[in-house]
Amino acid sequence: MSITVDEYRSTISEHDLQSELVEHLEKVPDMYVFAIPNAGFRTLRMGARMKREGMRAGMADLGVMMPAGRIGWLELKRAKRSQQSIQQKAFQQRCLRLGHPYAIVKSLDEAKKILKLWGALK
Repeated sequence: MSITVDEYRSTISEHDLQSELVEHLEKVPDMYVFAIPNAGFRTLRMGARMKREGMRAGMADLGVMMPAGRIGWLELKRAKRSQQSIQQKAFQQRCLRLGHPYAIVKSLDEAKKILKLWGALK
């Protein structure tokens, strides 16, 4: 049984997309991908501790270390109406101001296209 691209996109969660993307990128020898685990429930005490340690609201979901000392940032969105938060928009602007590539991706294919555009994939 086959499904259309639109049906597939509506069934895959942001978690599934991120897992699929990380699994794919781990196979690329000249790239290192890492997650920024900002989401999740924490006690107030633990949240305050993590904030002091450098946790920041709005960080992109994935950092991608590329050749020549470059780091790109990928924000993954899956829900049809999913939009960036104010903090995510501020992080995007900071990345662009500092010359870091930043993109919002909604599929594995879209992520691959962005990474090719950045020169990270062939």
